[in-house]
Amino acid sequence: MGAIGVSLNGVPFYNQYAAPDEPLTNEINSFDQYNGHPTGNSNYHYHIEPLYLTEKQGKDVLLGFLLDGFPVYGPSEDSKQVSNDDLDEYHGHTHATSDYPDGIYHYHTTSEDPYINGNGYYGTPGTFTQ
Repeated sequence: MGAIGVSLNGVPFYNQYAAPDEPLTNEINSFDQYNGHPTGNSNYHYHIEPLYLTEKQGKDVLLGFLLDGFPVYGPSEDSKQVSNDDLDEYHGHTHATSDYPDGIYHYHTTSEDPYINGNGYYGTPGTFTQ
């Protein structure tokens, strides 16, 4: 387990598991008011929509980047709630955004598993250290 990306406020994004192949079901109870929580080593992180950012900036804003360098946006797009059905196997799609008017592949947070990132990365992931 470890970071799959980093939010714009420097908090790491983790995948949809509490442990290898263990869903977040029971772990969600430990999330704070911003949908984040610490690991056993006190490393604060998000598994789902980072409310600290979306409540301050909006539900359709750039939230950060995954380790493959592609951006992560909030759960809304063009005033519409994004669902898993709108996204590919990696939990993203390609088109213009306010930050990338010529279009770019990007991920979205959703309220459904896998929340941030699906089956691997769209691009080639790098590494993350804290």
